[in-house]
Amino acid sequence: MNLTKQERFIAFTIALAFCITTLLVILRGLKWGIIGGGVAIIVALCYKYPRKSLWLFLMYMPFAGTIGYALDSLVYQASGAYVVFSNTYVLIHLVKDIFYLPALVAIIVASSWLKKLRINAKNILLLGFTLFFVCLLTLFLVNLPQQLANPSTNRSFLMGIIGLKVLVGYIPFLICGYYLIRDRVDLVFLMRFHLILIFICCILCVIQSWLLITGTCPGNIDLVPPANTRATLQARCFVGGSLLYNPQQKLISLPGTFVAPWQWAWFLISGSFLAMGAYLSESSRLWRIIGFITVGLVLIAAIISGQTTATVLVPIVLLILIVVTESNTKRLSLKLFWVILLLFLIANNLGVFGSALDSVISRWQYTPPQDFIIQQFTWISDTGIKILGSGLGKATSATRRWGNIKLIETFYPTLLYQIGWLGTLVFFMLLSVTTIVTFKKYLCLQSKSLKRLGICLWIFIVLISYNTYYYPLLVDPVAIYYWLVAGVLLKLPELENS
Repeated sequence: MNLTKQERFIAFTIALAFCITTLLVILRGLKWGIIGGGVAIIVALCYKYPRKSLWLFLMYMPFAGTIGYALDSLVYQASGAYVVFSNTYVLIHLVKDIFYLPALVAIIVASSWLKKLRINAKNILLLGFTLFFVCLLTLFLVNLPQQLANPSTNRSFLMGIIGLKVLVGYIPFLICGYYLIRDRVDLVFLMRFHLILIFICCILCVIQSWLLITGTCPGNIDLVPPANTRATLQARCFVGGSLLYNPQQKLISLPGTFVAPWQWAWFLISGSFLAMGAYLSESSRLWRIIGFITVGLVLIAAIISGQTTATVLVPIVLLILIVVTESNTKRLSLKLFWVILLLFLIANNLGVFGSALDSVISRWQYTPPQDFIIQQFTWISDTGIKILGSGLGKATSATRRWGNIKLIETFYPTLLYQIGWLGTLVFFMLLSVTTIVTFKKYLCLQSKSLKRLGICLWIFIVLISYNTYYYPLLVDPVAIYYWLVAGVLLKLPELENS
């Protein structure tokens, strides 16, 4: 019997799902059997349709925290001032990778189209493989001996595998970004797609803030210390995850739709580049209006969220992008006027925004970012930097369930502690070469709209490459957006005549 390619795929998927379901029913019960069979079908479909899978991944990612923590008792339970996570906690955070990993494998297997990327990004790809090799050295020469020294209680190797995934897992998204954009139609769709995502997320954050201000959500005020002064799932409100809202103590950190306020802050920073790039490169009057409104919402969300980094950086980013993309003095003056007017209106509505601004100011005064960065570098220097580091995952929050970790909240000290000076040097070279290569691609552009978009995206690359405050390249969404943007920038010169 001769079956078509489509029929063979359907038969293989059904057989695979049946085998996995049967095995899990025997080993773990009916519930896990059904889940396993469903995951097998989704993985097969994502492999078969990688482009659609990547769009689903990008759409799901900003809402992963909201969807995951909406399950409440299935994921976590309150225990006094703390939160206890269930066994499904890790699985909830891996759901989005069901869309990403099969699509990535499918793209790499069908590698005939990758010839141009290998030419355009040879040095980036070479350094990416080098970084992966160095991380493997740390995994097998540092993490593995740590576990073998005390195999009954030490889970260093498992922590290393998770740490490896966190460090390099989304670097291949550069390939995905390059693959997604076939022509200008795809590019326009990508930018409009993200405008809508950013718009929706910011509106949900505004609603979240309103629910807290009106008392519909109680926030942290009545929680048991220390939960009343830090972001916690016990204060979760409407969307997102861990939240801090205690205006009486000038403490506000909203998570928006994300797992935690820090990730939301960097989503807003990323969103300021994407929204401005879409607005400045858009040819449709309707979409320019939508882009303008979205940029305003990003600015408002950055201020009401109470996150110092976003509150400081988003207005600066918007002003810089306006200056570097507008050569006409009159239009430049008008755009600057609108930004300054919006900031003025926000500042004069302190009844709505004052508490969040007070929170930002008090946290800045308590721990100035520049002093904090210096302290972290001083600490890692005093600790002693090893050639291969102290082990993958040893400063990664995702591994804290399997062992003790160091809480290091700046990027390069985190790298130095985990993968040593060798791995950090290779990582720094990878980011620097990515910055240089993408800038050269920007210089090749002739189209005015593509140049405006290109400079917005490239300045984002620069900011993230040489930022050391927090570690956005190791968590969602920047760990994804950075490499997506790099892949798009590599593709832009090919779109000139399309």
